[in-house]
Amino acid sequence: MAVAATAGGGRMLKATVTAPAEAGRANEALLQLLARAWHLPRRDFSIIAGSASRNKTVRIAGDPQHLVEKVISEIARLPGV
Repeated sequence: MAVAATAGGGRMLKATVTAPAEAGRANEALLQLLARAWHLPRRDFSIIAGSASRNKTVRIAGDPQHLVEKVISEIARLPGV
């Protein structure tokens, strides 16, 4: 995973998985990757937009305060930040 610039000048998280994009395998691989990387339960992750697209919106269930602190600290460690 890495942080990449968007065309509009913003930033996005870029992740690559090797699972094929068929039968939801790549989506599941992405959610498992995020869960492992951020030390959160897989059950807390879901794709809420873009399930058939390269660009996805992922929802993480849990206490917002805790999640913001956790995810921001994990993202800050990634290349490109």
